[in-house]
Amino acid sequence: MFRLFSKDDKNMCPIDAEMRLWMENSFLWLATQFGHDNIGTKQMLYPTFEHFPFTYDGSLEVLSKTSELVAKQMEINPDEINLEVFDENIKEISRGGHHSFWTEVDPDSEVSLAAGVFFDKSDNGKYDIFIEQQSMTDPECMVATIAHEFSHIKLLGERRLDVNDESLTDLTTVVFGLGIFNANSAYKEWKSNEGFGHNSIGYLKQREWGYALALYAYFRGEQEPGWTKYLTLNLQSDFKRSMEFINANQDKVFIEEYHGRG
Repeated sequence: MFRLFSKDDKNMCPIDAEMRLWMENSFLWLATQFGHDNIGTKQMLYPTFEHFPFTYDGSLEVLSKTSELVAKQMEINPDEINLEVFDENIKEISRGGHHSFWTEVDPDSEVSLAAGVFFDKSDNGKYDIFIEQQSMTDPECMVATIAHEFSHIKLLGERRLDVNDESLTDLTTVVFGLGIFNANSAYKEWKSNEGFGHNSIGYLKQREWGYALALYAYFRGEQEPGWTKYLTLNLQSDFKRSMEFINANQDKVFIEEYHGRG
């Protein structure tokens, strides 16, 4: 009888080899940028009232409080951020000649929508961050969008990168202990009277998020972290498969070099 699983499955990485090497090398680069000990000991934030003690009623006040909490987690001065809300139907947001990046909702979709927008510092010395209004009543999506836009600050605003890299921006949320939110938002199902479907935020795919979080746990010496209970069931499965691969290939993980696309 054909076997769906074999004893060698633990040696099968859930993501392709090139992506695995890019992610491991990028994770180490981020660790060097933001401190190995810092990443290894920083408290992770969970989607709980204990960590986000707000009632998400769609108000600007709650958005502001959430932003301040995420800024503290990511070691950003909230006084340097100007936070605003926009409607997805607006096709263009302009801040003169200042550099901007749009965070897409479901980049593979034929319909291009934005969950958030990052603008580099303006003449008033502040970063302009725009959050799409539909995120205001979805706390997990709100935190994920803020974390991604604030990761632009850590990489571009603080001049660690000269060229934007959205996948690296996604990965930055993981090293700052916010990966649960962005991973869960990578694939979210929805239902209504008009039908059902899914939305996604960010650029890494679901399995890649599972591997990213497994790298995070491995880096921190967490074999069976309790925080995986906050992940969606599919992500829990991707995380488990990733951890099995990592543990079975410790002579490769974080050791082999990534040489870029040939």
